[in-house]
Amino acid sequence: MPAKKQRPRPIFAGNRPSPFIVSMSPDTIRVHDGHASVARYSLVYEIGNVERATKAVISINAAGIGEVKRFDVDLKSRGEIEFLLDASDADLGPTVRFRAHCPFGDTDWFIMGSQPDTSQPRQIAQVYPPYVDIHGYNSSPGVSITISGSQFTRECTPEAQVDSSSVDLKNVVAGDGQIHALLPYEALQGRPVAGNQLVVVLTVYGFSLPAADVYHLNFVE
Repeated sequence: MPAKKQRPRPIFAGNRPSPFIVSMSPDTIRVHDGHASVARYSLVYEIGNVERATKAVISINAAGIGEVKRFDVDLKSRGEIEFLLDASDADLGPTVRFRAHCPFGDTDWFIMGSQPDTSQPRQIAQVYPPYVDIHGYNSSPGVSITISGSQFTRECTPEAQVDSSSVDLKNVVAGDGQIHALLPYEALQGRPVAGNQLVVVLTVYGFSLPAADVYHLNFVE
């Protein structure tokens, strides 16, 4: 099995504190029917110029929902912590996926909130927005979606599913590189869509503006 690719270290100017999440184990979170399993995690972090830091905090957030956990961590040049992550009470929403039917063929399914991929030109590169905020529900009938792909043309048509049930997208307009459509709110049954991940943020405070590093904890069934 090939070695796992190392995370790129952020670059910070000057001598300000520089946080870096080296790794998390496990590096995914199990989610079923919009709810996460309770699990214990180990997180390794580093803080460059730690002597200039006054406080370090880890927050774990669900996009469109908010913060699910926050705690302080020790100010160390390298540290490791273990913690129990219980986000089971948070409704992370349904799994929303898209694919495109094009003259060159059908793309793979792309789950809303997945990390963008530009390495496969005939696949979906990105879906925007990556999540649906429950507080954003308004008089609009749905969420305006943009599906991007470098080889998309006006002959492409989108397909969507919410928790494996087909959804009829509205106001579809396809063009070169993008497909625009409206995802009806009613298809989401009043729920948010947290995308396909939790966002782990290590923030370090010091004698300057706070600095942060972000780690994506992807969902798995």
